[in-house]
Amino acid sequence: MNKFKKIQNGIKISLLPIILTLFLLSFGNLSEQKAFAHNNHTNENLSEQKAFAHNNHTNEKNEYMDFQKYTGNRLLVFNDTRVDYCVTKNDQNPKFNDIAIEALKTWHDRIVEVTKNSEVWDMTMHIFPKNESICDGYVNFFDTPDPAFFQLTGVAGFSHPQTPVANVTIYTDNYQKTLREMSQNNEKFWENITLEEFQAIIKNTKHEQYDLDTIKRVTLHEIGHSLSLNHPNPTDGDLRKAPGIMGYNMTYNHIDTDEVLNIVKAYPNGFAKVSNSESIKLDGNYNKKILTLGETVNLTIEIPKQEGKLPPAGIEVLIFPEGTSSLKTERAPIKIIDIPGQKQLVNNSDHLKEVNSIMAHWGSSAKVLSIQFKVIKEFENADMIVITHDVGGFEKQWFLKDVLTVKKALFSDELLDIETTEQKFYLMGSNPNRLIEKETAFKIKQEQLFNEALSDCLINKNMKKCSNEIRLNDFKQVSSSPALWTP
Repeated sequence: MNKFKKIQNGIKISLLPIILTLFLLSFGNLSEQKAFAHNNHTNENLSEQKAFAHNNHTNEKNEYMDFQKYTGNRLLVFNDTRVDYCVTKNDQNPKFNDIAIEALKTWHDRIVEVTKNSEVWDMTMHIFPKNESICDGYVNFFDTPDPAFFQLTGVAGFSHPQTPVANVTIYTDNYQKTLREMSQNNEKFWENITLEEFQAIIKNTKHEQYDLDTIKRVTLHEIGHSLSLNHPNPTDGDLRKAPGIMGYNMTYNHIDTDEVLNIVKAYPNGFAKVSNSESIKLDGNYNKKILTLGETVNLTIEIPKQEGKLPPAGIEVLIFPEGTSSLKTERAPIKIIDIPGQKQLVNNSDHLKEVNSIMAHWGSSAKVLSIQFKVIKEFENADMIVITHDVGGFEKQWFLKDVLTVKKALFSDELLDIETTEQKFYLMGSNPNRLIEKETAFKIKQEQLFNEALSDCLINKNMKKCSNEIRLNDFKQVSSSPALWTP
């Protein structure tokens, strides 16, 4: 949909000022951008890291395995359970600082109320801190935006998802009302105005300020994005009628329970720092993997083809959640076996549930066993045995001591009652979360390309001609082959 055209038409037909504030541009997206968010921050650009890991380990010919957590999506990862937002830029109105403080407190109190956990969240707003190193996020107030495409789309607030901290920006001037009034007094306003004139009006004209209630509503909305939330997905597509603080209904000021639970899904262990240790080499040193109770996990084991050696025909994984000194295979409470003529899955303990597995062949380069499960009971120092069977009847075993621990999450009780991810197993090419990631990632790129082209056009032509010539849907996604990896 052509955002610029929507706004232009909205101005022409004199939409109410409250409707004009609804163009809150934010790329932060949870329900529609689950995998994308997860990709960007849970594993710090997972797709690029995984491709690197695949190439790295394949070239080294090391057998290895990865644990990939599916805890929901993190648009950003805060340092710990203490979350510090800061206001560092606000030269307009000291009342905006109070709005920022009140908005964060509103989120804090609602999260505590829903989770019934008053200890995990320690959220504080600092006004002009002396040391900005404490800032996990920023809420800053400006009169009007600088980027041309922000001006054209009429944003009142923006939460940037691709930054290491939570950057929230609130634009406080109702410059759209100024443009609407100018167009009402000049029938050829949109036909004759140039981009330079348009920008000059926005940046240099004295505009009426949004009322404080509207600025508060926008601030609550954008902080919600910074906490990992997305716009809702109303059945009729009209965000102005959607409930919740993440909708565009400016008279709806209540944070819904589902919105808080979506944050819990994104941060099941509070705002815990995510460590990205290397893959576990089956024949080398490794660090213990620590999972959180309630998480859904993918365990991926890859056996690259060794030059001059028979490829593995199957892979067997035995898990001892409580650990064992004997590591005898017949005593393993959890067995995932995928070898020719024998596909077996045993789950005789109460540590895991929803265990699924699948074997994949990546051409002649590697064999991969991917296992998905949900951890529902705490355990420490789990031992594992990984066994490969080749076509000659030989097997190779790796004994992994203290390789896995599951700790209690701060929101475990909540997590065990709600879905954190798809509970079916998918390969990368068919995983709906991955498809959503790919599609949503392109939506951001599509809007960027559209706005760049629109800005270029407006240098030589008027807005009416450019909006007719350049349409968002003209920018198509170029398909490419997926990386050789299982999620």
